[in-house]
Amino acid sequence: GINAEYGKQWYQRRVRGFLSQLLIMKCVLIVLFVAVAVEGCNHTFMKNGAICYSGNNCAFGCHNGNCWSQCDAVCCLTTDCLDGDLSCTSGCALPEWCWVVGNSYDSRATCKTNDECGPDNFIKFPYKYSCSGACSV
Repeated sequence: GINAEYGKQWYQRRVRGFLSQLLIMKCVLIVLFVAVAVEGCNHTFMKNGAICYSGNNCAFGCHNGNCWSQCDAVCCLTTDCLDGDLSCTSGCALPEWCWVVGNSYDSRATCKTNDECGPDNFIKFPYKYSCSGACSV
């Protein structure tokens, strides 16, 4: 009678609790997967509307009519990123950036929108995608 009903209710509560824990763990795993999938570009830039280029793990955009890119300078002290190519390490917490050289190699690349400033724009960057000066924070 009463003990059987109490046992049934206890069992149902345990099953619901277990299912709730499974749902929470599933949500945590999804969040971790998404975080890992987008870890390459610096979060500071991404929350300000920049675009993340997966080819070099760098964020980029257009600011005041000039193209800029995320870059590594201080972070290169702890990782090997001095190979001459503009690339960004996934673990760098500093929001380092530079102006990007245009196709004349002596000036900043000009732009109107973020989309124009990516490394895959071979018209604007036919030779090499690189900084016009040093990285700065």
